[in-house]
Amino acid sequence: MQVPTQIISAHCVVAFPDVVDIENAPGLRTALQRIIEAHAHTCDALIADLSASRFATATALSVLVEARRQTRRQGMDLYVVVPAPLARKSFVITGLNESIPLYATLGDVPGRTAAPIPAAAPVTTPAARMPRQPGGGHRGECRTEDGGAAGGEDRPAP
Repeated sequence: MQVPTQIISAHCVVAFPDVVDIENAPGLRTALQRIIEAHAHTCDALIADLSASRFATATALSVLVEARRQTRRQGMDLYVVVPAPLARKSFVITGLNESIPLYATLGDVPGRTAAPIPAAAPVTTPAARMPRQPGGGHRGECRTEDGGAAGGEDRPAP
């Protein structure tokens, strides 16, 4: 898999696709591994640019966790550019923002003027709901045999 990559001020910037899923994740993992190995001696950090993503899937997060391990082994830092509030929320909910620094723009990454997005940054999105899928339900939502959401979220309280 080819991923757009550029070197900016001793930082290797990798543009992630708009969605990372089980179909493209293996290729992305392999590409990141090769990029990290190839640039470990010329770059201080790998920047995963998720600017094209409206949200961060669990698969994308797992790819980034693996990239973090690889960059650390090579003596590099890992930064993530994630401007979309819903995508940032995935990092905050999982706690990954505690170990992977998040930035709103590429210009905010260290060596620039702005600070990283704080852990308690408010997420200001109107009713962040996933798009409806054919047959009802939301993308990624578990459904029971009777069509209700698992856990009873759409059932009236007793």
